[in-house]
Amino acid sequence: MILNEIIQAIHPLQVIGVSDDLQNLDIRHLLTDSRLLGSEPEATLFFALKTEKNDGARYITSLVEKGVRCFVLTEEQYYTILHHTTPRYTILLLVEDALAALQSLAAYKRSLYHGPVIGITGSNGKTVVKEWLYQLLKDDYRITRSPKSYNSQIGVPLSVWQLNEQTELAIFEAGISEVGEMARLQPMIRPTIGVITYIGAEHGENFPSLEAKRAEKMRLFTGCDTIIEDPTHQNIRTCASVMRALGYSEEVITERILHQTHETILEVNLTALVDNVRYFRSLMPSTTRLTCMVKAFAYGAGSVEVSKALQQSNLVDYLAVAVADEGVELRKAGITLPIIIMDPEVAALDLIIENNLQPNIYSFQVLDDIIHAAEAKGLESLPVHIKIDSGMHRLGFYREDMPALLERLQSQKAVQVASVFSHLAGSDEAQFDTFTHEQAAYFQECATILNTKLSTLNAKLHICNTAGIERFPEYHFDMCRLGIGMYGLSFAGAKLHNVCTLKTTILSIKTVGAGSTIGYGRHTQLTEPRQIAVIPIGYADGFDRRFSNYGGEVLVRGKRCPVVGNVCMDQAMIDVTGTDAQPGDYAIVFGDQLPIQELADKLQTIPYEVLTSISRRVQRIYFYE
Repeated sequence: MILNEIIQAIHPLQVIGVSDDLQNLDIRHLLTDSRLLGSEPEATLFFALKTEKNDGARYITSLVEKGVRCFVLTEEQYYTILHHTTPRYTILLLVEDALAALQSLAAYKRSLYHGPVIGITGSNGKTVVKEWLYQLLKDDYRITRSPKSYNSQIGVPLSVWQLNEQTELAIFEAGISEVGEMARLQPMIRPTIGVITYIGAEHGENFPSLEAKRAEKMRLFTGCDTIIEDPTHQNIRTCASVMRALGYSEEVITERILHQTHETILEVNLTALVDNVRYFRSLMPSTTRLTCMVKAFAYGAGSVEVSKALQQSNLVDYLAVAVADEGVELRKAGITLPIIIMDPEVAALDLIIENNLQPNIYSFQVLDDIIHAAEAKGLESLPVHIKIDSGMHRLGFYREDMPALLERLQSQKAVQVASVFSHLAGSDEAQFDTFTHEQAAYFQECATILNTKLSTLNAKLHICNTAGIERFPEYHFDMCRLGIGMYGLSFAGAKLHNVCTLKTTILSIKTVGAGSTIGYGRHTQLTEPRQIAVIPIGYADGFDRRFSNYGGEVLVRGKRCPVVGNVCMDQAMIDVTGTDAQPGDYAIVFGDQLPIQELADKLQTIPYEVLTSISRRVQRIYFYE
């Protein structure tokens, strides 16, 4: 939207710095949090929101230095903070209320869109219904939807701003906590189809009763053509009703819903993941940097979505992947954080350089190759990371390699050492603590030689993994690397959040008589009649064949049901006798009530293997709470 159109939409009291040649300045991004500035500062409009604890106007000068030119603020903020020190080359739109101006702009943007809009409100279930609808409708519509759980007085206008010429359907959430809030959200959303989910006591402290709370939420649907509310509060029924309102036939609705609900899915709770990262961050000094490992498809969770969540969290300084292709995929997805390539290949050096990736240097041959590749492109100070072998005995330089390594680094300008690091071999087990201390001492000696002898180096040091962060704070150094801990595993007994839930659905249930055998090989023979269910998950999905014949369990209606017969490529059989299970019920492979550690223990392996074994064909569903 051009700046002049924005000015007409918000009606500022005063405009400072707009000349005729700037009236057509293209604004593509709205910003309310200075920490989330993207890659196009010149196309960004910053709203200086004032809260009880902070004032956005304080960040205008620093944003100007980063390239932002356009700002919305109150007259009071201007005369209090900027009047005597107005940054040069800025465009200031002075308003009575910056938040109201943001909402007015969103309402104007909504008025330009004439397609269907689904507005969702309720106490809980809003985000789930929104994401289910997106999955059901995305093949038919170009959909604009609320990111994450953007349903607040700030989140809604930022969501609505995403409407564009390609949008064919919009889905927005609306959340409130006080009387009068919905009246401000309604003009921005103006739904043509209204959805109300379960209304409970959550966030009800500012309402005299549930009836009053419901009445406030219903204000969203003023002028709405269709209002949908399922008294059973079953999200899938609500989605079916929305599809009917959009004109879908019962046949198509049934087929779509069955297709969605009968898939094996991995649910990834990104809120829980970020909260886990925040826990580990709290254990580290504020000056210590954090690298998050997103290799192996982010341990099976999906590298792009996980990396986006980490980048948006502002808790992470680096990401790390195994090979260059993984880094390239993240760059194409818009990830701007520095990315370390842990296992760089000579054939991929051009890709590494072209995509601003940072290779791990673990041998003289790799060092020479990357120097030559960088020199050939005329580069200087390409960031690299030096690997020390402190006792793992996989990759890395030894202490006796330090003189030759120093000489080679000092003789060139193509690469600059960003960090020196090593891997702990047994930081998660107390029996190896003596060896861990020996590793850390050896690593420090090598790193000190490099940092002391190479005056321009000043490289960051890091050796701690997830277990090291928790158990060895004395070795946090300049940076730590977090991996499996993001997904809820603690080596110090901390109560973390489960992030990943693998679930499938029951396809069929039949009574199988005594003496019958189940599955290939006839290894399970029944001694009495049992209710046997089939679930669409097999070893091709990552459901290990060692779970066969009572070796594993799944959770159905809160009860553990053993696996019977051999796990097949695409299916498995479970005994649901006594559960009242029905076709279509979820079967939880692992999650909150069936921890992944338990599955790993049964397989005599580690949770890493269980997570990374989940096939790419298993659909990943991402959500924020």
